[in-house]
Amino acid sequence: MAIKGVDVSEMNGSVDFQALKAAGIQFVLIRCGYGSDYPFQDDACFAENVRKADTAGMPWGAYLYSYAKNADMAKSEAAHTLRVLNGRKPAYGVWYDVEDSQQAGCDLAVICDTYCRAMEAAGLYVGIYSFLSWLRGKLGSPVLDKYDKWVADWDTSCGYGKPYGIWQFTDNLVIGGKAFDGNYAYKDYPSLTKGGNPVSTKSRVFSSQENAITQGFGNGHGGVDLGWKTDPETPIIAHSGGTVVFCQTGYGNDQGSSGNASYGNCVKLRHPNGYFTLYAHLSGVKVSDGQQVEKGRQIGNMGNSGNSYGNHLHFEVRNTDDVRIDPAPYLAADLPGLNTEKEEPDLTEAEARKIAREEIGYANPTYHKVSEVPDYWRKDIQELMDKGVIRGGTAGDLELRHSDAKAAVLVKRALEAEDPIYRTIDDVPAWGRPYVQALIDRGTLEGEEAPVNGVRILNIRYSAVRLIKMLAEEPAPADAE
Repeated sequence: MAIKGVDVSEMNGSVDFQALKAAGIQFVLIRCGYGSDYPFQDDACFAENVRKADTAGMPWGAYLYSYAKNADMAKSEAAHTLRVLNGRKPAYGVWYDVEDSQQAGCDLAVICDTYCRAMEAAGLYVGIYSFLSWLRGKLGSPVLDKYDKWVADWDTSCGYGKPYGIWQFTDNLVIGGKAFDGNYAYKDYPSLTKGGNPVSTKSRVFSSQENAITQGFGNGHGGVDLGWKTDPETPIIAHSGGTVVFCQTGYGNDQGSSGNASYGNCVKLRHPNGYFTLYAHLSGVKVSDGQQVEKGRQIGNMGNSGNSYGNHLHFEVRNTDDVRIDPAPYLAADLPGLNTEKEEPDLTEAEARKIAREEIGYANPTYHKVSEVPDYWRKDIQELMDKGVIRGGTAGDLELRHSDAKAAVLVKRALEAEDPIYRTIDDVPAWGRPYVQALIDRGTLEGEEAPVNGVRILNIRYSAVRLIKMLAEEPAPADAE
């Protein structure tokens, strides 16, 4: 079994998931972010890609690109992943992307095990991604054998000698003129993860609950299956107004049946735009052939009739040629050319300008004092003021726009992420620790704060450690005494 998929991130720009499905793609792995738990390190397209995958009925997994150099950083990256997922449990699991050159000398077994245990504690299926050479060497510890592997080996076959679940076989799978990383999955991940989270959206076919897609369109399935949440006989309503052109009743459960009998009790409506909708496996039908029904009219109840293995609604959308198309985009929206929403009168230019000014002012307020800055930015802004980076107005007030405050904080945090502070000698990377310790022993480096429980507080930056190491290794001048 080889299931074809791709992985995507903001680097791919806007992705056409319908084009992916048409090209035979059956799953997608979506980057949720990179590095430690800072919002500016979230993948800018994650939410959009998840929404598109859900709408297309395409199961997905998530991955985070790692920069972790120790267990604490791995914990922060785990927190980052869980924050972005926000309770979602991806059908294709969560993957830890470990390949950055800065990690080459780190204890990757500890880093990966720390992250993966955090994912498992959150009830998520987790695995590790990297290149073949790293998985054979730097990530070859038996400690990591218990975790699934996603192997990047751009060749005609995967050369990894141990068990693995996904093989990334190319970085140039061209679909619709756009290049993607191509993958094959060799495990039924939706079964392993119990399907992940069902896709939930506002419903046009249920009267009392949201949609929960349990099986999407494609691969021989001509509609979407929608499960029940609170009532196995949830009332089913007409998606849009139309005429009953096919009505089938009197069926019980008949697993293995085919043809129209497989639908069990069902209703088919033709709508004014020439499209059709079909509702199958009903427990009972409340309309009849030729009847005119309006949008939202109950036509039956969810059931388990026909070729069905549990209460659900099989819902189809067919075009004007009576050809089945993917219903997912229309579960909460009008069919093409059929506008059932009440149109609002056009705004005058003056009204539009007034609303725009109000919206801009609301979304981008001016902070006159530091105390008015949101809590999550206030400390950063105060530090920038203390350093004279932000000077405020002539009267000493802040006078800082929301957008400017956000930009300043993002730049500050990005620089800090690239140049972290090491609080104690144990936090200093192993390659620089002997040089820093030598300065401490000579009394040259005393630290910025008083010792805590006998531990010297250094608060030394990464860039300073690199400079200390470089100067220590630099040969003495020839005329030095």
